[in-house]
Amino acid sequence: MNKTKWSWTQKVMVTSYIIIAVMIFAGCGGNTETEIENEEGTEDGACYYQFLAENEEKEQDSNQTNVSALELLQNIIDEANTELENGEGLPEVNIDAITAENSPAMLGMIADDFASFAQDGAAAVCESDMIAFQAAVVICRDVNDAAMIDKMIQEGFDPGKWVYVFPDRALTVVSGPFIMLAVGSEAEADALANAFNKAIGGSSGAAVFYEGETGG
Repeated sequence: MNKTKWSWTQKVMVTSYIIIAVMIFAGCGGNTETEIENEEGTEDGACYYQFLAENEEKEQDSNQTNVSALELLQNIIDEANTELENGEGLPEVNIDAITAENSPAMLGMIADDFASFAQDGAAAVCESDMIAFQAAVVICRDVNDAAMIDKMIQEGFDPGKWVYVFPDRALTVVSGPFIMLAVGSEAEADALANAFNKAIGGSSGAAVFYEGETGG
């Protein structure tokens, strides 16, 4: 009789332990799931805010580049002429759009590279073989593309393309997605660089990649 009672008690105890164990494991599993959900929620939240920040930066870049290269270059030339008003001013030139087709002559770039990295471009080149002068602006999609094109211009631009005369200075200035190429006398190149920074509200230093001397 006692043995039967003891077995029944054991069964009750074992059953109780099993129920308690199941409840404990269920509770732990629930907490783990909640923690995972919370962690995932935190990660999703962080990604969401990062997404918003990136979109805001893109929108700012889009607003910043909401100007044509032709208009920008004309403003730069006008401002540079104001700086040089006590001298002769810049040579009289027409402003033309830079395209993939004419980018090798304008910038010393491969046409496909310009098409890949540039969004817009404009250049004012002196047509006379006796006056070495050029001003150009390139607008890119982002700062990385601008850095790529800046490097290509510095490596590929030919300061001897005017045949009979060489410029005194050739430089580039990069600010955000904007690039300025200024070629001419030291005063002209520096005035264009200053006008570029003023036009876009930047303060970037110029990278002089050519210092020449007049001669054939």
